[in-house]
This record gives sequence, C-alpha cells and structure tokens, in this order.
Amino acid sequence: MEGDRLYRSGDLGRYLPDGNLEFLGRNDDQVKIRGFRIEPGEIAARLCEHELVGDAVVVARQDRAGDQRLVAYVVAKPAHGSDEADGAQLAASLRAHLGGRLPDYMVPAAFVRLDGLPLTPNGKLDRQALPAPDDDAYARTAYEAPQGEVETALAEIWAELLGVERVGRNDNFFELGGHSLLAVQLSSRLSLAVGVELPLTRLFATPVLCDLAASIVEALSRAGPQELPAIAAVSRHEPLVLSFAQQRLWFLAQLDEGSTNYHIPLTLRLRGGLDRTAWQRSLDRFFARHEALRSVFVAPEGKPRVEVLPPDAGLPVLEHDLRGRPDAQAALLDLCQEERARHSILRGGR
Repeated sequence: MEGDRLYRSGDLGRYLPDGNLEFLGRNDDQVKIRGFRIEPGEIAARLCEHELVGDAVVVARQDRAGDQRLVAYVVAKPAHGSDEADGAQLAASLRAHLGGRLPDYMVPAAFVRLDGLPLTPNGKLDRQALPAPDDDAYARTAYEAPQGEVETALAEIWAELLGVERVGRNDNFFELGGHSLLAVQLSSRLSLAVGVELPLTRLFATPVLCDLAASIVEALSRAGPQELPAIAAVSRHEPLVLSFAQQRLWFLAQLDEGSTNYHIPLTLRLRGGLDRTAWQRSLDRFFARHEALRSVFVAPEGKPRVEVLPPDAGLPVLEHDLRGRPDAQAALLDLCQEERARHSILRGGR
C-alpha cells in the first residue's frame, strides 16, 4: 500500500516502546572486532540520536598496525558551526554519548566530521569515498609532550602498539583504540623497557599516560627496578623437571594410555632414485640439531622427567621392502595406519 515501508530479509530492527519498528541496518554489514560481533548500523543509529548530529555512518577500517578499528563519520547539523575546536568538542561529546548507551567495544576509536556523506550516482553511501581518519580523529586531548623517562617510554610503546604518530601525556590508552590484547603486549614491552611489571588492573584503573606513569614511578620508588632473571642453560646430563605444559600432557596421557590425540603423522612420497646413506645422514643431522626431537619422557619409580638424548644418538629408521608383492599398495596403507596408531614408548617407564 502507498506509504507503507517494506523490509527485506536480513534487515535488522527493534520494536520501540510505542510499538514502532526502528530500522538499525543490515546483518550482512556486521563486523567482528577482537572477538565481538558488531552491527555498525546500531552505532550510527545511536549517534543520530544526539541533538547535534544530522547524519552518521560507522565502518570498520584497518589501521597502520593492521588492527581493525571502528571509525564514525558524522555530519553535524548546520547550527553547530564548523571550526576545528568545535569539531574536537563534538567528538568528545559523541564519545560520552555512546559510552552511556553502548558497551566499550562498540564506541568508535575515531570520529571524522564531514560536510556530507559521499554518495554513489544511485544515491547510496559510497564507502570507498570515505576518507581515512588522520591522527587528529582519534580521541586525544590537547597535546602535551611526555615528561620524564617513564612517560617517554610509555608514549613510544603506545605509539607503536596503537599505530599513531604522536602520543601526549594526557592521552587515554583505550580511547586511542587500545584493548585487552594490546594491554598484554604493553605490559610485556614495559617490563623490558623500564624493568617493572605492569598489572593489567593498574592500566585499566589509570589509562591516562601521565597517571599510569606516576603509578609506575611510585611502584619503582617502593620496590626499585625489577631485574628480570637471566636465562641460564640447564645441564642436559641429568633428567629435567617437566614444565607445566608437559605436566598437563603427562597427566592426560595417564588418563588415556591408548590415546593418539597428540600424534601428528606426516607421510612423504619420494619419486626417483634414493641415496639411502645421504638420506640417513640428513635425518641424523636434523635430529641432532633440534633438541626437542631428542627429548623423551622417562618415569623411574613413576616420577616423570624429561631426558635429552645425545646429539649423536641418530634417528632410527625402520625399513619395509614391499617390492614384488602384489598387494604392495594395500600393505603400504596398512603400515601407514599402523604407524599413525602407534603408542609412545616411555624409556624407563612401563
């Protein structure tokens, strides 16, 4: 009927309290960022609820660091003015507006103000014509250079992790696009640069660079720089204690002794002449070079340890001669299957 609105399969919407249906976008526009499925149309709808926004669109773009980030393109209402300072205030206002209505992972990392959204000749949004956000589009306060060794080190690490050219002492890690995965990398790099462990809870509690630096300086003054222990070679002449990961695998192996869950079989077919001596020599050198291939579990008195075989132990090779057999192909397949199912043998164990 004239005046009716039609929806297609795949359109997303929600019922409002007054019974009207609000269109939020298409489900085929969904993006996945850091494990979260996000509907950009929902974010744009929330942006358009702001009194100063005339139109908006949200897209996912890849930054220079290779991470996907949400970028909001906003057309302000004419009454809002057009100077640059006003644009920064508008971005801050929109960020606060979304922060009160959406989870943190749905708040765009950058806001780009446009005079109008680019359209195709058919009147649809031209996503290819949307400009890439510059550094000023990301959340930041008036730039103030980092002060002191810790702030400088933090700013350099932030700039590299977040893919921005310049980080000020009043910038917020998460408003610049940081997230929990980058926070773990930050903690690891900071321990090497400054010599102090950074608990993630401290970063979430003090995400502004100068505040975080102050808390780190305070921690250093109380405990002093934390020297990371040097990595020392351990003697291979005696059995080694199992690592936590090895203990877990050992425990699982005892629960199901016949399991082949962790077997990784590999079959190679060689064609042409084979120099058996050169082949065995190559395998032995490969075996000698990689210690992990020479590591076996031993279990004297039921106590598991790791024993590293000597480099000159050589890699044992079992040969089967199937030449002349009419069932050679079937026999070969049976041998491969048998090897795949072969259980590990523990030296000094059962």
